[in-house]
Amino acid sequence: MKKLSDFRYKEFYIASLIMVLFGLFLDSFTNNINGLIKIISSPSILISDYMEIAGVGASFINAGLMLLFSVFISNKSGARLTGAHIAGLFTLTGFSFFGKNLINSIPLMLGVYLYTKVKSYNVANFMHVMCFVTGISPLVSLFYFALGFNPILGFILGFFVGILVGFIIVPLSSSMLNFHEGYCLYNVGFTLGIVAIVFAGIFRMFDREIPQVSLIYQGNDMYPLVFLLSLSIIFILYGLINPYGIKNYKKEILSESGRLLTDFTINSDKHLVVFNMGLMGLISIAFVIISAGKFNGPIVGGILTIMGFAAFGKHPRNVIPIMAGVFLTSTINKYDPSSTQAVLTALFATTLAPIAGDFGIVVGLLAGFLHKAVATNIGFAHGGINLYNNGLAGGMVAAILVPVFKNLRERHMNE
Repeated sequence: MKKLSDFRYKEFYIASLIMVLFGLFLDSFTNNINGLIKIISSPSILISDYMEIAGVGASFINAGLMLLFSVFISNKSGARLTGAHIAGLFTLTGFSFFGKNLINSIPLMLGVYLYTKVKSYNVANFMHVMCFVTGISPLVSLFYFALGFNPILGFILGFFVGILVGFIIVPLSSSMLNFHEGYCLYNVGFTLGIVAIVFAGIFRMFDREIPQVSLIYQGNDMYPLVFLLSLSIIFILYGLINPYGIKNYKKEILSESGRLLTDFTINSDKHLVVFNMGLMGLISIAFVIISAGKFNGPIVGGILTIMGFAAFGKHPRNVIPIMAGVFLTSTINKYDPSSTQAVLTALFATTLAPIAGDFGIVVGLLAGFLHKAVATNIGFAHGGINLYNNGLAGGMVAAILVPVFKNLRERHMNE
């Protein structure tokens, strides 16, 4: 049976090059270059849709370049393509459509690297953290472009602060795991949310205004949809074309709760993992269509993130109840269920998939309801500095629900 060792970097290299070429195809060379300049000079605060800021072509090029860089340093480090690392690469790529670029991400990655050197750790074991830590990349861009500093001083401060956050993220995220007991898959996102709240408070205390941004692409979304559909279908076909078929899919993947650390690349056949990633892609696409949403930068990022975590805890059985809970809540509250914010919340709420996987559909629906309430209102606390807004919200919801339902389950078992 094929296992972890069958995942190869060449597939990710090819994917990154395809994204760059796709972007070049979508727009002129001049427009793409100008678009990339707009991307790297943007404060990148949540929500800064690069498709709106720079064009669809430049957004795909930026995402492809981010993936290419991350794959290159991962390959050079000797890191294995575990489920966590695959989730990290997909998440980094997805958020490169609305917040991440090389200029604001490299200092954070460098911080993680320096931490491993100081602690004499093997950097290969922390490449997934190096991918995830870029979720606070707007913090770096703020110093560069938006807080009113002299350009040279702003660059120095942004670079230093990025290194600092990257340096502390490993011990912090390890500690924060206890807060939600592994029921929030975006653990680094939760941790970065806490860090972002601290920085947002410091900025406001010294009267440094954080820009309020809501730039969302509403143009023709045919090409992003074609890209996502093609990727999902290719993954599904790859999963089906193997000697074993999908007969073990239920036993090896669907039976898992998804709680951290559930690594499908270790426990299951590679073809089944890729099949699960493709299936989760199609389910996510279908959800956006049902919600009458737009396939813009944030939505593309959300779908790619779900596909990545389909190698590291997510599957239809534990994801659908969470998405359904958010969707049902969106139909009865004051927020438009077809808005990018509402659809995005439903996609990223799947960080709570382990709750549905462990406690069942009803609790999953409740988790979706509560997540909608928290995620919609927590953004002010960190000012959009943390791109993983739903990771922060998910950690809080998990911390509330898990102890309650664990206690109820224990009482039921003792009766």
